[in-house]
Amino acid sequence: MTLHISPVEGLFGLHRPWLSLYGNRLQVPSIVSEKETELALIQRSIPNELMVIILGFLEPYTLGKAAMVCRQWRILAEHPRLWEHACNEALSLSIPGRAERQKLMATIYRFSWKRMFIHHPHLRFDGLYAARNTYVRTGVVEFTNHEPVHLVSYFRYYRFLPDGTFLYRTSPHVVSKVSKSMAQLPFSVACSGSGSAAGQCAAVKLPRNRGPGCPGGGKEWQAADKDRAAVLWGHYAVKGNKVHCTLVYPNSTSTELHCHLAMWSTHPGANNRLTIESIITRDREQGSTAEVVPQQDPNADEDAPSVKSHSRGLAPCVFVPWEQVHTSPLNKPSHEMDFMII
Repeated sequence: MTLHISPVEGLFGLHRPWLSLYGNRLQVPSIVSEKETELALIQRSIPNELMVIILGFLEPYTLGKAAMVCRQWRILAEHPRLWEHACNEALSLSIPGRAERQKLMATIYRFSWKRMFIHHPHLRFDGLYAARNTYVRTGVVEFTNHEPVHLVSYFRYYRFLPDGTFLYRTSPHVVSKVSKSMAQLPFSVACSGSGSAAGQCAAVKLPRNRGPGCPGGGKEWQAADKDRAAVLWGHYAVKGNKVHCTLVYPNSTSTELHCHLAMWSTHPGANNRLTIESIITRDREQGSTAEVVPQQDPNADEDAPSVKSHSRGLAPCVFVPWEQVHTSPLNKPSHEMDFMII
């Protein structure tokens, strides 16, 4: 038995039944109940204008996490005023002029403050940068003690503030043990700085040495004082993706430390890596006071006899947010971390 299908004459010689669907709006049944589509209490209680003001108190990267909560917050998180504030804080040193930032946003980033914040290189202020350095040191064999080789591991820590101040520390301790001393500003930074650092002057309280009989005093307070005294501070300047840091060692008016860094990201918007291009120690003449201000030319006088360039400890810095200081892979000991984070 053979089935024969005869063509039906139509508009173009054949019948097309789907043409009758044009111009008709179909009703698609909803699979979500009305109870599930009700707004949450916070969405019914707070209008969108007030919600934008509340989101303005969040850090830019926290704002991105809040945008994943629901559809309404995702729409509100796209408000240009939120990302304009984030750009003004992150790029205030590299692009000082407000008009210049607006021009850059309009010409390069197509009138999008959020796109400018994501793709323009800048430092992050919601955590610290940590560099893990290791080297092998030959030991000494004494009698029955046979340890001819030692693996030495230490860290460099940088924390940058929006006002141009940075905190610096080298320590053998991991991130989770150093984060507390880096999170609290030294008294000299809080009272001599400007902007956000100066506003924290009244809130910063340094522990004082108390007697053993006082509650909470004794060795604990002395250890906290020693841990905080290990944190150095200085000033930094940003030009493009280059960062130049300068500090004067404590109890010295002539020995300076200069660090030349380069910013880059593992993915767009991360700004989570710093390459240490060079670390230079410069000794000024005795009796001269060195200004804690980054020089216009960071490579000036590098061939002078008083300048020493360091070749060790130049491992790249990894950014660690405050909420990840206890879960970062940098907390692992040397015998468990058999890889380098780059």
